[in-house]
Amino acid sequence: TVLKFRELCQRASHLMIYGHDKPILASTSEGINSISHHKNLILIGRWLLLKPAGYECPAEDLEKEVVQLGLPPEHGRQLKKTYDIYKNDLREKVRNSVHKEPHATILSTSPTSFKMQSGSQIFDVSMSSTMMSQFRNDIENSLSNLRDFADTLPSAEN
Repeated sequence: TVLKFRELCQRASHLMIYGHDKPILASTSEGINSISHHKNLILIGRWLLLKPAGYECPAEDLEKEVVQLGLPPEHGRQLKKTYDIYKNDLREKVRNSVHKEPHATILSTSPTSFKMQSGSQIFDVSMSSTMMSQFRNDIENSLSNLRDFADTLPSAEN
């Protein structure tokens, strides 16, 4: 079972990084290509490899944590080895997969509505004047908090 778990970890890493797992399908153990194993790949890939990579978790800590959660120690070691091998690629995958909305441009405003464009989409938003006032206050408070936070960061000149 240790060999099978190692294969699952390697395939899960490949699946998470490249979006498919075709190059290693041919060289895997018998019975590892079933639907339930594909679900295991996704589970291992997302929860045991991508999430820790996104938080830059050290491999040793990952091993200790999964063993503490009930994974057999030999499986924890295999997961650690796989994580060590693919850690940088997984971190890069996490960095590149963060969804980024295009900025929005306000096209027009009134006391109860505004029209904005984001990418190629145009949004027309209407609300009561009370809600619009609250919306404006929320945005101003958020901007103020961001400015306060920016003031705590080191400057580019230092």
